[in-house]
Amino acid sequence: MSPTSREQIRSHWNQRAALGERAGTQDLLAKQLERQALQEACGAFWHDYPLRHVLEIGCGRGDTARELAMALPDVQFLALDNAAAMIAAARTEGVGHNLQFEVGDVAALPDVQFDLIYTQRMLINLTTWEEQRLALDTIADRLLPGGQYLMCENSQDGVDAINVERLKLGLEPIERPWHNRYLRDAELFDVTSLRLLRCVPFSSTYYFLSRVVNAALAHDEGLPPRYDARINQLALQLPSVGPWAQGRLWIWEKP
Repeated sequence: MSPTSREQIRSHWNQRAALGERAGTQDLLAKQLERQALQEACGAFWHDYPLRHVLEIGCGRGDTARELAMALPDVQFLALDNAAAMIAAARTEGVGHNLQFEVGDVAALPDVQFDLIYTQRMLINLTTWEEQRLALDTIADRLLPGGQYLMCENSQDGVDAINVERLKLGLEPIERPWHNRYLRDAELFDVTSLRLLRCVPFSSTYYFLSRVVNAALAHDEGLPPRYDARINQLALQLPSVGPWAQGRLWIWEKP
């Protein structure tokens, strides 16, 4: 990524910091699914490991970090974001005794190690696979042996599967935002600094119903699809099945 494009992306997120709960995404239901997946994985790790120090990279306004810190009051959380306006907004929402917000970047992480690191749509703001892979190696370096990295990111394979169904119904394919590069499953086989334990396609049913079925119904009515449509809300109550998971949780372990 060139310095210009890096600054453009940072500027984009600084501007969005004023949008409140929609600063990170307009799709609050998808964000709810992401946070639920992270909470479940973090809780499961906490039960099996003496969890003490957790790092979030790309925390935005800090909603996820705040929820996790409240659920695990004996664990220390550090949440970083390279957009200063996001960190300022996070601090105004409140900081607990075990949660600290700081301006920081995956390219310059604190020189300490953590039991658990997680990201929520942070890696996709790096616009080449080379930068994303370097970030994964950096994250691995900051993990203690046996620690985990919870990678909640967007999948290009999931988007491609969604677009196959959309094209069948005469819908335009989904294009990723200008500032994102989604991950591909095949690329992740090249990562050697971490061991992939499993991939959780937690959003597959949601994205099929919201981006295919709801989008087609709205198209037939000549209306833009709504993120809060009833069918999207119902999708949250259904098990996740199928290949349409745009949002996925890859769970990695430091060997």
